Amino acid sequence: MRWFQLAASACLSFYFLTTLCTSTSAEEPPPDARQTAIEELQSNLSSAKKQLAEQQRLLQELQILSEGTRLSATEATATSKERGDIAWMLTATAFVMLMVPGLALFYGGMVRRKNILATMMHSMAAIVVVGVYWILIGYALAFGPSLIKVNILGVKDAGLIGWSWKLVLIQGVPFDAKLPGYDIPIYLHVIFQGMFAIITPALISGAIAERIRFWPFCLFILLWITFVYCPLAHMVWAFDWFDPQVVISKRGTTPIGLLAKMGALDFAGGTVVHIAAGVAGLACAFVLGKRAGYPKMIAHPNSIALTLLGAGLLWFGWFGFNGGSAVAGTAQAVSAFAATQVAAAAGGLGWLVVEWLHRGKPTALGLASGVVAGLVAVTPASGYIYIWAGLFIGLPAAALCYLAVSLKQRLGYDDSLDAFGVHGIGGFVGAVLTGVFCSTAITPSGADGLIAYIAHRARFEELTANNLQVITQARSEANEAIQAAQQAEAQLKDNPLGGSPEQLEDLERKKDSANDRIAYATSLEKELATLQELIAKQDDIRQGGQNRVTAWSQLGIQTKAALVAALYAFLISLLLAVLTQRITRHTFRTDEKGEADGLDRTEHGEVGFDISGATESVAVAIHEPRRAVVPRGNGRFELQVIGSEAGELMKVWSSLCQPSDEPADPDFLAVYPYVTTIRGTIFRFRGGQVDQVVKHLSNLFTRQLGKAIQVQQLSS
Repeated sequence: MRWFQLAASACLSFYFLTTLCTSTSAEEPPPDARQTAIEELQSNLSSAKKQLAEQQRLLQELQILSEGTRLSATEATATSKERGDIAWMLTATAFVMLMVPGLALFYGGMVRRKNILATMMHSMAAIVVVGVYWILIGYALAFGPSLIKVNILGVKDAGLIGWSWKLVLIQGVPFDAKLPGYDIPIYLHVIFQGMFAIITPALISGAIAERIRFWPFCLFILLWITFVYCPLAHMVWAFDWFDPQVVISKRGTTPIGLLAKMGALDFAGGTVVHIAAGVAGLACAFVLGKRAGYPKMIAHPNSIALTLLGAGLLWFGWFGFNGGSAVAGTAQAVSAFAATQVAAAAGGLGWLVVEWLHRGKPTALGLASGVVAGLVAVTPASGYIYIWAGLFIGLPAAALCYLAVSLKQRLGYDDSLDAFGVHGIGGFVGAVLTGVFCSTAITPSGADGLIAYIAHRARFEELTANNLQVITQARSEANEAIQAAQQAEAQLKDNPLGGSPEQLEDLERKKDSANDRIAYATSLEKELATLQELIAKQDDIRQGGQNRVTAWSQLGIQTKAALVAALYAFLISLLLAVLTQRITRHTFRTDEKGEADGLDRTEHGEVGFDISGATESVAVAIHEPRRAVVPRGNGRFELQVIGSEAGELMKVWSSLCQPSDEPADPDFLAVYPYVTTIRGTIFRFRGGQVDQVVKHLSNLFTRQLGKAIQVQQLSS
C-alpha cells in the first residue's frame, strides 16, 4: 500500500507543477479566466484525492482479505492435523480390539478340543467385563491425578495410583475436550487405553488354561485390573492431564508416576502389559497347581491352524498397539510401526532356526510363538528405536523365550500356553534392550541408550574437532558455491542477448549446488546445537554434574523398572489368586471330573466344534445299528492281541488312558497316536510302521498283564 501512496502523490505533484508552469509561461489571463482555472485545478485535485482515498480503502480491504486467507490456511492446517491424528487413533484402537479375538484363536488352537470354547471365552469375556469396569472407574484409577504418592527409589512424590471423580464414568469430561498436549479427544484416549486394559488380563488366562472355572476367573481379572494393571499404568503412562493444580496450558508435559519419574521408557506396554501379565500367569499357576497328569500326559493342540490364524491377527493388530501409542499420526508412529514389523519377522525366523537346530524340525506352532515373542519384546522400545534395532530385539527375544518354554517342565511349573515363557520373558528382554537401542534422535523426550550415547558423543567430537573444521569447511564450500552462482548470473546480465541455453543451464546447476551446500552446512550447525544441548543435559551442567548420565544409565534404569514391575505384579497377583480361591471356596480351579470332561461342557454347556454329524432332531432306532466298516488303505491296518480276554485288555488300556502323575509307559506312548478304534481283542491303527507297532503293543500288554502276549496282523 505504501508504494501506491507514493505513486499517487508523485502523480498529483506532477500534475500540479505542469498546470502551474503552463499557466505562468502563457500570457497573463483575464481575472475571470484565472479564477476559472483555479477552480478547475481545485476540482481536479479534489477528484484525485477522492480516487486516492478509494484506492487506499480497496488496498486495506485487500490486505485484510490476505491476512484472513493466511489465518484460514493456518487454521485449515491445524484442523487437517487434528483430523489426521483422530483418524489414525480411531484406526489403531480398532486394530487393538481385533487383537482380542486374535488372542482367543491363538490360545484356543493350542488347547485340547474339549476346552477350546472355554479358553476362547476367557479372552472374549474380558472385552465386556473389563470394558465396563474401565469406563466405571478403571480410567480414573490409571490416569487420574496421583492419589497416593511416595518417596522411593530416589524419586520424590512418585504416584502409585490415581483418582478423579470427574473421570468416573467419564461424566466430567466434555465429549470434544482434547487430551492436553495432543490433538485427539479425551474420549478417544479412554477407549484406546481401554483396549490395553482388556487384552492384558486375557493374556494371563494362557498360563492357567484347561483348569480354571469361568466366573471365578472373571472375579480375578476385576481384582487384578484394580490392584495390578491400573497402578502400573499410572506409574508408567500417567501425566498431569487432569491435575487441577496445573495450569491448563502446561498440562500433559510432566509424568507423575513412579517408573516414569525414574526415567523408565515403556512406549506401548512392555512392563504394564507383558511383564505384568506374564508373571501374574506364573503366580496363578503356582497357586492353582498343575493340570492332571502334567507333565507326563500328552495334551495335543486341537488346531494349529487356528493358532496360526490367531498369530496373524495379533501381528496385524500389533501395528495399532505400538503405532497408536504415539497418540498421533506422526513420524514417531511410523517408526514404531516399522520396528514392529521387523521385530515380528525376526522373532518368527529366530524361533524357527533355534527349534530346527534343537529338535530337527521347524513347526507351525514355533513360528507363531516366535512371531509373538518378537512383537512382545519390541513393544516397550518401538517408539524409541531405529527400524534396524527391531532385528536385534526380535532375534534374542525369540531365542530366550524358546529357552524358557523348553525349561518349564524341568523347573516344575505348568504354564499351559506359555504366557510366562513368551510374554513375561519377552517383555523383560524387550524392556532391558530398550536401554541399549533407544535414541533421542527418534524421540527427543526419551533418552539415549548405550549405542546412541556412544554414537552421539563420537559425532560431537567429530564436529568439534580441529576448531569446528567440518562445519567451517562446509560453510566455506557453501560460500564458494554462492560466489560461483553470483558470477555466472552477473555474466548473463552483462550479455545483451541473455546468454546461451548452455549458460542458463550452467547457472541453474550452480544455484542448485549452492543451495545444497547451504542446506548441508546449516544441517551441520543445527546438529551441533542439538548435540550440545543434549550433552549439556546428560552431563547435568546446570547442577554441577550431580545427576550426570552415562552410557549405561538408561540400561540400568530399564532393568530396575522391569524388576520393580515384575516383583510388584507377581506378589500382588499371588495374593489375588489366593484371595479368589478363598472367596470362591476353592472353586477357582475346576474339580477332577470337570477337568476330565472338559470345560466347554462343565462351564458353558456347549462344545466348540460339533463334528458328531447329529441333526437337531434324531429318530430313535428300534434295532441295533449296523457295525461300521473300517475303510482300508491309507496306512490303516488291524492287529489282534492273542493270549488275553477282551475285558482284561480293555481294563488295562482304560487305566493307561487316565491322567496320572506317574511316568507314562513308553510302549503306550509309542502306539497311542496311531490307534483309531478297539473292538474286542482287535486294535485298528492308522499310520506308523506295522512291525514297530506290533513290537510295542506286545511288550505293553506282556508287561502290564504279567504273561506272554502275542500280537499279529490281520490280513487286509
